[in-house]
Amino acid sequence: MSKIKVLVTGASGLVGSRFIELFSTHFDFVTPNYPEFDMTNAVQMHEVVEKVNPDWIVNFAAFTDVNATELQAGDENGPAWQANVEGVRHLTSAFKSPNFIQISTDMVFPGDLSQPGPYSETEVPPETKENLTWYGWTKNRAEKIVQERGGTILRIIYPVRAHFDSKLDYLRGALQKYVNGQMYPLFFDQQICIAFIDQIAETLTKIIETDSHGVFHCASDTTTPYELITYVVDQLGADASIIKSASIAEFLKTQTNPNRYPVWGGLKVVLTEEALETHFSTWQTVVEYLIGQGLSLPKV
Repeated sequence: MSKIKVLVTGASGLVGSRFIELFSTHFDFVTPNYPEFDMTNAVQMHEVVEKVNPDWIVNFAAFTDVNATELQAGDENGPAWQANVEGVRHLTSAFKSPNFIQISTDMVFPGDLSQPGPYSETEVPPETKENLTWYGWTKNRAEKIVQERGGTILRIIYPVRAHFDSKLDYLRGALQKYVNGQMYPLFFDQQICIAFIDQIAETLTKIIETDSHGVFHCASDTTTPYELITYVVDQLGADASIIKSASIAEFLKTQTNPNRYPVWGGLKVVLTEEALETHFSTWQTVVEYLIGQGLSLPKV
């Protein structure tokens, strides 16, 4: 039996590369790269998809720098909107099958008291950009495009892995600041989750193998930045007592954009676990797995 052919965009990134690494013998992966594969080029998307003729497409590619995206707020000609919205529109238009998986985020929701998380798979994202970051709005609009074409959404949040030289994730970035003596106070009143990238890859595999469609989540239970990072530092045998805490509620009072940092984020996974017959680890267990895989304090 021939392998399922999966076209993966953003295959060299933090999450996509691990999916390829873990399941390279499982699927027939096709991983086109920029500039030969430019999602903002509609003609090119049709040509590539027609030539590859994949069974599934998994779209990791996105403009993910939230700070840079905020500088483009309101600009639909900016690179963030063009990549995250128009790029998805071009790719789904070229691929007529519903076997399209869009990697998304809890930031499609406001993360405030108007619609607090953690969010279930059935929670409906707002139809207005009010209370969203511009990044969140671009991912929100991309979800709408995919769902209108019958595709699938996999929302993730703060993806983490033990090693990846090209980019620091939420945990390794904090550890780098810790050893450099640059650790800023961490919020004790912001609700977040993390997603173990190995489990993201496993979830994608289950979706494809079971020919599942809809909205799925991959995340741990909720924690706070202060609780999470101090736990990791302590588990690595370092002094977590030097890490200071701060209130996001007070911090947001000093910001020109009060929506920049969602306060009540996170993703529920109950329906995903039931549908895919899987289980997601607690954030403490994710940390244990990562340490077991070699997560350590960076060298100064």
